[in-house]
Amino acid sequence: MNQILHIFRKDARRHYAEILISLVLLALFTHRQLQFWLEGNESVHVGSLMFFQITRLITPILVLFWAFLIVRVVQAESLVGDRQWWTTKPYDWWKLLLAKLLFIFVFISIPLMLVQLFLLHHAGYSIFPNLRGVLLMQFTLPLLVILFSLVLACLTRNLSQAMLGVGLVLVVMIAVSWLSSELTRNTMDESSKFSQAIQGFLTFGSVILVPIWQFARRKTWASRGTLVASFGVATLISLIPSGHSVEQSHPLVAAKDSPVQFAIPAIPEAKKGQAVWPDYMSTAALIIPANVSAVAPGTMVLIDGINITSDSPEDSNWSRGWSGQYLQVWPEDQRKDLTYALKRKEYEGIKSKPLNLHIQLLLSEYQETDPRTLLVPISVFRDSYLGICRVTPLAPNAIQCLKPFQSRSYIARFDAPNSHCAPPKEYPRSNLAVAYAWQPPGAEFLADPGLNPMVDYSLTFNSVSRVSNPNASTQPAYSVATLCPGAEIRLARPVFKRQLRIQLDLPNTRLQDLVQGFPGGGPGGAVSIGL
Repeated sequence: MNQILHIFRKDARRHYAEILISLVLLALFTHRQLQFWLEGNESVHVGSLMFFQITRLITPILVLFWAFLIVRVVQAESLVGDRQWWTTKPYDWWKLLLAKLLFIFVFISIPLMLVQLFLLHHAGYSIFPNLRGVLLMQFTLPLLVILFSLVLACLTRNLSQAMLGVGLVLVVMIAVSWLSSELTRNTMDESSKFSQAIQGFLTFGSVILVPIWQFARRKTWASRGTLVASFGVATLISLIPSGHSVEQSHPLVAAKDSPVQFAIPAIPEAKKGQAVWPDYMSTAALIIPANVSAVAPGTMVLIDGINITSDSPEDSNWSRGWSGQYLQVWPEDQRKDLTYALKRKEYEGIKSKPLNLHIQLLLSEYQETDPRTLLVPISVFRDSYLGICRVTPLAPNAIQCLKPFQSRSYIARFDAPNSHCAPPKEYPRSNLAVAYAWQPPGAEFLADPGLNPMVDYSLTFNSVSRVSNPNASTQPAYSVATLCPGAEIRLARPVFKRQLRIQLDLPNTRLQDLVQGFPGGGPGGAVSIGL
């Protein structure tokens, strides 16, 4: 124990300047979290917003400085090589490791936990009921910073090598991300829990065991090789198809049994002499207007993905498989535009050929539960479910909330046409439509794993889509939602009900008719962009 405390005191004396800078940055981080909107709407002005945006850099600077401090402390007794002075001292490797961990715990973990408890107390929440949540927060971003910095410091000789290691890690991450996106472009396969467990064990197991091994044996190249091999195997496992496709998780049902009914209006033919695609655009976006109806009250249908094929495999060579959508369909919605991207070269070769298109949609159905009416107060208010909330001053279509450790799932409905809230002058009351806000259920705890235990999230209301002529493929119209004190909001919790897949047929259609009118784009002038 004496040796551990001796190394700890030596590191504290040697790195007192870095410790002070770390604590100053943590104080600035705390000051920023205490400012902005909790003081009330009247305190928000252009100057405070500019200060708030500039000080957003404090958090990444604080995290980077923690990593720098950990690297400096560990490399004070460098583990790379065998000619360091400390190797001649009677140091036990496990005591050296515990001394470094004690330094990190005392000067990084404890101050951060105290700040988090203070932020909870300042927001009006009791400390003891939330103590467990604060402890669990140490296993998110703080733990990742500590583990990454420990591995980096253990496997490099000095700060220059550490910076080079960071550069190599960034390059590898970019390459792996690009490779993964290329290999999984045409699929929305879901990883199995077993493969996710193996990847987690290889990734986190290696970053925990490699530093211990390096402290115990100081076999640098063996440690580096073990780390690279573990990450390489985990990457390969992530690229291997799981065999669990979206077709299995979304059973095909008849279109009439769908919780939302789709009808595709007549697609006008592309006009001759349309604007040519710009050379820089390597993809084309098909835009398919679809009338939607028959969504039951209290229900929301999410369009998760889309896949478009033709009759024969030869005619479907241009198809790129499943593509994500994330379109919300509410009971009052009338029109949704489905988009599907394909390579421009493939599009140009087949754009004028009539095709019988088959459109498959992945749908998820959600049902609201425990509905209640929420009256929007004049200023900041507390809600037992949402947390501390207020109408966002510069965005009157949103309610901003703070909640310890989690952002709540919700379905919120605002009946703007029957509300007393006055819309902006450019939006006549006759054009107002019902607006919804929603956050999906699942994985709510630590939804925003950062440094502040108070998670900032917003209920942003967007109006439903309407069309003047359902038989035409014109763009849907949207209005703006304006909340005000006394506005009534129907608030409920969403519950997942089922997943399914349906097929729509679009016979004798040319692809060029689905991207007509560039740069106005799309059927009826919808914008067509390269995705």
